[in-house]
Amino acid sequence: MAYVKLSEKALKHNLETVSKKAGGSDKIAAVLKDNAYGHGIEGFAKKISRLGIKKAVVRTYEEALKIADFFPYILILSDTPRHDSFHYAINDLDTLQVLEPGTKVHLKIDTGMHRNGIALEEIEKAFELLQKNRAHLTGVFTHFRSADELSSELFWQNEQWQTVKQHVIELIKKYNLQKPLFHAANSAALFRLGCEDDFARIGIALYGYTELDDLYEPPALEPVASLWAQKIASRELKKGSRVGYGGVFEAREDMIISTYDAGYADGIFRFQKEIEDGKILGRVSMDSILLEGEKKEICIFSDAKKMARKLGTISYELLVKMPAHLSRTWID
Repeated sequence: MAYVKLSEKALKHNLETVSKKAGGSDKIAAVLKDNAYGHGIEGFAKKISRLGIKKAVVRTYEEALKIADFFPYILILSDTPRHDSFHYAINDLDTLQVLEPGTKVHLKIDTGMHRNGIALEEIEKAFELLQKNRAHLTGVFTHFRSADELSSELFWQNEQWQTVKQHVIELIKKYNLQKPLFHAANSAALFRLGCEDDFARIGIALYGYTELDDLYEPPALEPVASLWAQKIASRELKKGSRVGYGGVFEAREDMIISTYDAGYADGIFRFQKEIEDGKILGRVSMDSILLEGEKKEICIFSDAKKMARKLGTISYELLVKMPAHLSRTWID
């Protein structure tokens, strides 16, 4: 079966890099949403918690349950808030209307991305609803829309964020509340701005990447995951024979070809023409590809960013395409 290799050495290096930039590992919240960016949420959570990370960020309640034994502090970004041990992101006033007393919440403030979050003019109303429903405000945060792009927009949005924090501090005093945790930086913002808040939400950098332009001199991170496939069978293909769906590849000479157990159900794009270890012969099937040669196993990619550029996408997409059914093996 196709499988994923995970490098503990690379993970340690990346964690040391981001921790140094943030001011310590206690200022890192590991973003483990979407199956830890395809790396396998339970195994990755166990590994990174043993390396000292205490906070995690996930997408859903179900993800939080899978890693609850590994982290004392878990923030859920996109699910219905519950009165339990988890912390929940609040993206609009409507959700604040129906909170159970004691629910731990982080207010997401829209400082310019305009995708979701409490609008700037709604912040005081949000505090009124928090008080009315006796919810427990544990955090306030925002999300930067252009942190990894070659522009100055990040600095404009960060100025908005600094204004928001001052306003929130005033409201905390007004309503006699405890100071919440502030957080805004993602991986790219951390390397451009540092982290003056209580913590940074670090996802892609832990896995070995940023999408920062080279002009920003991005840090030397190491890819944690590589995707591999194993040989199913080999055969001789005669000159003029055609293989695969539609017979779109025709042999120009006698050759040895092999079938490997990875297809578009395993993280390869159907339109893909090559992998790291060679050209794909014919069309990608659901569960297999064909390559020339007889290698026992082949590497689909060991550097998602390099492969993504060839495919016209970003490292994030390649990583999250690695499906949960693939086995994951830690090395180093």
